[in-house]
Order: sequence, then structure tokens, then C-alpha cells
Amino acid sequence: MTKYTLILVEDDEDVREHLMQLIVNHESFELLNASGTVAEGISALKRYKPDVLLTDLGLPDGTGIDIIKAITTLRLDCEAMVISGFQDEKIVFKALEAGAKSYILKHDKSQKITDAIISMMQGGAPISPVIARLMLQKFQQPKQLIELPEALTERQIKILKLVSQGFSSREISEKLDISYYTVTTHIKNIYNKLQVNSRTEALHEAGKLGLL
Repeated sequence: MTKYTLILVEDDEDVREHLMQLIVNHESFELLNASGTVAEGISALKRYKPDVLLTDLGLPDGTGIDIIKAITTLRLDCEAMVISGFQDEKIVFKALEAGAKSYILKHDKSQKITDAIISMMQGGAPISPVIARLMLQKFQQPKQLIELPEALTERQIKILKLVSQGFSSREISEKLDISYYTVTTHIKNIYNKLQVNSRTEALHEAGKLGLL
């Protein structure tokens, strides 16, 4: 049986742990390294020369696209799969142009990550349905640009991601070690910037803008 070596780059500890367990428990894979930054990801590419790079895009010191580009720069025989919450048109196409062979959304229940990796290594190009539709619309409709009236801060995006994962304001304050008042203030400012009035509307708008 063919066994593929992998490195994983994901800054969210819970998501990283979940993906690590899926990979470690699968007989077709050998996990060589798991990290959470662009620098660590590129370093792991150089050291381990894996068959597969599994990477998020939004990382603390840059973007997973830089790691994907490093595969070409280092002349490695490695296939890149994006595991991300971003579904903004510009980001998706930048990742694919950089060399990603697969693009799976983190919350896509229809995609089994391990099966998608094997499919990619066998010549397939697994892509979440939402991303596939986005790609079709790219060629079928005039491009519509959506811009924030004011950019969200890094902390506000982090809070928004936790909200999307179902955490309450109290739980977010404990998780980020900040006061409950600070969290509610951030959420109020997020509403103002996204021009919405509820968490549901905020998550919907953030999804359209590729922030999750």
C-alpha cells in the first residue's frame, strides 16, 4: 500500500489537533510535522520534503500561499492542499495560482479530508462545492467587488472566528484571557464595521468577505 508523508500548518490548536488525529489514525499517511506559522511551515518543507502539504491560509506571520509557493522555489515533489475558512474569490484564485491542487473548506461536511488527500495524490483535484461554484461564477458572471467600509482588526477577526465556532461571549473572554466587556465591545464594533445587527448577519457577511 502506498504511504504518503505529510506536514500540516494550522494555527488554530483545536483544528490542528483534529486534523492530526485524522492523519495519524489513517494507515495511508505518515505525519512528519505539525506547526502553526509560515516560517515553521517553510522550515518543515525544507527539512522533511513531504509528499503532501496541508495548510491553512490565515496564519499569524503571513499566508499559507507563501508556503505553497515555497514548494516551487525549493523544487520539491510535493502536492499542496488548502484547508481553510476563506472563500473570498481573490484568495481562492491566489492559492490555486500558487500551485494548490485542492481547496477544502474547514466546515465542509461533504468532504472527508483523508479521502480528499488520497484523491489528490491519485491525480484528482478535490474542491469544496462552494469553491467550485465560485470558480464557475468567475467565468459566468461579471466580477463583483465587495469591500468592507473599514477593515476588521486581527483581534476582531479572531473573535469572529470563535463566534462562528459557537462560542459565547463569556467563553471567548476566557479563551482569549480578556474581559467579557472587552469581548462585547469588539462584537459591537464588528457589527458596526460589517453594517449588521446580529451574530447571524455578521457571520453571513464575514463568510461573503472571506474572513472565516
